[in-house]
Amino acid sequence: MVLPLLGLIHCEGPRYYSDRQALKLQELPALKVLILKHPLSYSSKTKQISQGIDHDLIADFAKTYGKKIEFKSYRNEDDLIAAYKSGAGHIAAGRFPRAFAESHSEVIGPDYESASLSVFCRKKVDVEVEDDLNGLDIISFERNKNVVTHQELVRHIPRARIQVWLNGSTARAFSEIASGHADCLITNNKEGIFHLKEFSSLDFKFKLKDHFSLNWMISGEHEYLNPLMRSWFQKASREGRVQKIYEQYRIYSEELTQSDIEIFKMRTKSRLPEYISYFKRAGAKYGLPWELVAAVCYQESHWDPTARSFTGVKGLMQITQATAEYLGIEDIHDPEENILGGARYLKKLIQLFPKDISYNDRVILALAAYNIGIGHLKDAFIISESVGLNPYHWNQLKTVLPKLAEPDYYKNTKWGQARGGETVEYVEKTKAYFHYLVSAN
Repeated sequence: MVLPLLGLIHCEGPRYYSDRQALKLQELPALKVLILKHPLSYSSKTKQISQGIDHDLIADFAKTYGKKIEFKSYRNEDDLIAAYKSGAGHIAAGRFPRAFAESHSEVIGPDYESASLSVFCRKKVDVEVEDDLNGLDIISFERNKNVVTHQELVRHIPRARIQVWLNGSTARAFSEIASGHADCLITNNKEGIFHLKEFSSLDFKFKLKDHFSLNWMISGEHEYLNPLMRSWFQKASREGRVQKIYEQYRIYSEELTQSDIEIFKMRTKSRLPEYISYFKRAGAKYGLPWELVAAVCYQESHWDPTARSFTGVKGLMQITQATAEYLGIEDIHDPEENILGGARYLKKLIQLFPKDISYNDRVILALAAYNIGIGHLKDAFIISESVGLNPYHWNQLKTVLPKLAEPDYYKNTKWGQARGGETVEYVEKTKAYFHYLVSAN
């Protein structure tokens, strides 16, 4: 797991910004962020639900200073850099290595993540050290040149055939390697690990370059943002907000097994097409990303309309008869009605939680309630508060939910014993499936 930097690289002492700098930020109508469309940086399906490490960190910065924020996404780095240099935004973000950011901007933001470049190859390719890359077809990215130059690679592995992609994604490069069009890829370690479980024939081999930072670019006309962002990052790190953001993305690469991913990918081809129009209709009707509805449905039934659990819940969205009557579902076995009912129920659960917590957090809590029931979830809230934890912070709540299965805890609850550990797994896997559906589209 790659951890955010907590002052480990280019270590800096406390930063203090002037009242004038803070005032200049307040004078901006909105903070304009140019951001790379990338699953670890930024993706958005609705105005309410956007995600990505860079997105979440910068959104936290804007929230800290009470600023409205506007994201404009780009599919490749060339277009993003061109827009940034034309003055289209105040900040440019895209998981840029520090040296790359410095080559395009006089002002850069805090070191927000410690990164490394790693080599990933097909499992059958025997590679353990750099010299083993000689004679192989290797893909690298233009953005890597500020960490390891093309000349360095040629000098160290002169017999390797190196393709340097000006733009492109780790996922696309992995597809090329899996198809046999190349042998190995040099890429950001976290991005490689993030996508690796989607490609069963590929494997991590070794780290090529370790310990460089990732940074954002800050417009020279708005360099006052620099001390503000550094002060914010130090404070957010101390308070655990930065770590909380990183925890959300850790599960995508670690929660699902290789088998989980392979079965899921197979069923996106064999089962999803039959129901995708229903998911999209339900999402549009209730203001939810269709991928979220589909992810809940997959975690519930693996998109099997005949699924029935030992507790009596039925159909694609695994709805109880009592809930079906409450939602007005006439035929629980009808796939479209079942999906629409499940989406409506999920929307109602989201609306139960306070609006002063983020929409993403409300969605996560709603997923937990969908699985365990709102009564048991409220019991977990009470236990959380009794031990000094915030029940609305998923990373804290998920440590409490398994206690609902322990007599010392559930004997004093209103709703009694529950399998809270299963709920944690349910939420984490649903989030992971949602991510993969979003990334694929």
